[in-house]
Amino acid sequence: MSETPDAELMARTARGDERAFAELVVRYQDVLLNFFLRKGVSYHDGQDLAQRTLLRLWRYRNRYAPTAKLTTFLFLLAGQVAIDFFRAEGHRHGLEEELERQAEVEATSGTMSTSGETSAGCRPSDPDDGGSGERVRRAVASLPPGMRDVVELGVFQDLPYADVAEILGIPEGTVKSRMFNALRKLKELMDERRSGT
Repeated sequence: MSETPDAELMARTARGDERAFAELVVRYQDVLLNFFLRKGVSYHDGQDLAQRTLLRLWRYRNRYAPTAKLTTFLFLLAGQVAIDFFRAEGHRHGLEEELERQAEVEATSGTMSTSGETSAGCRPSDPDDGGSGERVRRAVASLPPGMRDVVELGVFQDLPYADVAEILGIPEGTVKSRMFNALRKLKELMDERRSGT
């Protein structure tokens, strides 16, 4: 795979260069597939949703502003594809309930200390490394969708809080509080599984 920067490939893609777009497809199709799999869709649906996202990237290629990272733009598109999918699958009610639960948590938790921000020391191990990674993957999958999304984007995709906020359409403070709560919940889940309870 070439080392051509994303911004350059997108500039060429915006001019209709299909080879440049093909490079972006190769670079990001697995990243997108993992994004959708962690949302709980089947492998087949994940492949389909990744393809739909890449098609949207082509369709909206002239809307990309190089001031933003391509991954931010791409995950914004992927989030919209996911919403469309879950709505079509009849999961909208469940998503709305989860958003209401998250709003209640945030309303009662107050402001969070900046010590809740992620750092290398808080990063779960790679979910594909087997062993403890598999336990982390299962623990992350069991989180409520709102928390799972911020872990997926902020930890596994290594995006800054500002980008996660833009992708999810929520305030940056909400991202921080969800991440704090998600990491605390993950620690509880991992401790329970280690102790066999």
